[in-house]
Amino acid sequence: MIKLYLILLPFLAWIGSVQADTVLKAKLEAMLPGMVVERMSALEGTDFVEAVVDGQVVYFSKDARYVFQGDVIALDSRENITQLRRTGIKKEALASLNEDDMIVFEPKKTEHILTVFTDIDCGYCRKLHEQMPEYNDLGIKIRYMAFPRSGPNSASFDKAVNVWCAENRQQAMTDSKAGNRVEKEACDNPVAAHLEAGRRLGVEGTPALFLESGELLPGYIPPKRLKDILDKKV
Repeated sequence: MIKLYLILLPFLAWIGSVQADTVLKAKLEAMLPGMVVERMSALEGTDFVEAVVDGQVVYFSKDARYVFQGDVIALDSRENITQLRRTGIKKEALASLNEDDMIVFEPKKTEHILTVFTDIDCGYCRKLHEQMPEYNDLGIKIRYMAFPRSGPNSASFDKAVNVWCAENRQQAMTDSKAGNRVEKEACDNPVAAHLEAGRRLGVEGTPALFLESGELLPGYIPPKRLKDILDKKV
């Protein structure tokens, strides 16, 4: 009987932790209407829990009296616990995206995959696109997500919709980034969803280059330099 109890102790502790997290989650959501806690776990060795709210990492005291947002760093290892968590969340989010909704430029042999949030009217986005053959020749696969920085009901947003609604999306992207008009087409398109996904991933400017690991490389990077960076991260 004692042996069985000892075996069950870790399981019972886990059940107790889950129940405590559920109670705290409900309490926090009641205190802060409109907030949805997506997930929650104990911050080891502290009286705080780590929570994900709207894709962002925040910390609450277990008594629901305090909240703080910032980086938690383990002094013994100098490891940025919060940054690791953010990257993990982004990796999961990127893996859940539907490639069929993207505009993909794929090399003959893929060595690296980048998910790029792009704005049709962004100068450096256009520069990146002009060099697409070079990226592809270096084995870099580019998966475009729409991120019109000016938001909905703007010229940039409409241009993105026209590109994503075109019969040949790749050609429409090339034409639009060259400053040529793409005929307006009506269709169910993912532009608004892409914009929201980018915001949740922390995109603030374009182009925003995401590795499969969830790491963000902000801004334009020339092909050969980008290849060197990616090779070192493998």
